[in-house]
Amino acid sequence: MKQALKELQDGQDFSVILLDLDWFKDINDTYGHEVGDQVLFEVAQTLTQALTDAAIVSRYGGEEFLIVLPATSHDGAMLIAEQLRKDISKHIIKVDDNEAFSVTASLGLYTFTHEQSVCMKQARTEQLQLEAALKPAPAGKPRHHRSALPPEYQTLLPPDICQRLICTADKALYEAKDRGRDQVVSANHMFVSENSRHVMLCGI
Repeated sequence: MKQALKELQDGQDFSVILLDLDWFKDINDTYGHEVGDQVLFEVAQTLTQALTDAAIVSRYGGEEFLIVLPATSHDGAMLIAEQLRKDISKHIIKVDDNEAFSVTASLGLYTFTHEQSVCMKQARTEQLQLEAALKPAPAGKPRHHRSALPPEYQTLLPPDICQRLICTADKALYEAKDRGRDQVVSANHMFVSENSRHVMLCGI
């Protein structure tokens, strides 16, 4: 995920989806953990078959999957998430010749836009410059000016950027659960006020 962020080109957005299977504990309790494992395997297959090779798919928790969509806009990610939700709900899990069932999923999505990336990099650069200016200079050497920060440091995102993006998508996932499950919720739509977006994305 970090490498995918580094490889983003100017103007490209970066989308993250956190997917949670609804009522998965009931499946384990009703059919046993072996069937639960079968569900996870078949859902994973559904995801990988529906997504392009550019997508990064991983199991993030017990019944959670993390889907990273590099160079994907918010509108594009919403279409993908909704299609994934439909694909999962249509898929039939066959326990044996006499019993079958389907599962649903809730999805939280967050798109880290190019503009937000620029904003966060600027804030990060200013923080590093301030830290460099406040750091005592070695004996006999002049203190570095704030503008003397190495160029490569000026393109850095915060070290916890991946966790920030996942946590933001997770907030949308919880909202999808609260709204009744089996749906997609966008964190971008949740944080509609300009002030909320600034605090969430640009604060260090």
